[in-house]
Amino acid sequence: MSTFKPPGQCPVCGEWVPRGAAACDQCGSCAKSGWNDEDRAYDGVDLPDEDFDYDDFVEREFGGEAGNDRLTRQLWWWVALILFLVLLIAYFRP
Repeated sequence: MSTFKPPGQCPVCGEWVPRGAAACDQCGSCAKSGWNDEDRAYDGVDLPDEDFDYDDFVEREFGGEAGNDRLTRQLWWWVALILFLVLLIAYFRP
């Protein structure tokens, strides 16, 4: 068991524990369960580090054929123009 008594920084997560607090608001450590000075710092979730390739993610999500993107953009401009003309004709039609 630890000798920690509030106020002070929680020995588990480093958050400030006010005077008279029964437990740390951040990690929940308390005198009853043990402040556990010897344990490594609490980081929130104990998941293994993941090898995340950001460039691969961007390529998969937003990448692709650059020409295809240009064609799609042109197609939408033509659709918008035709829709605008149809609405314009419908508005001025007697």
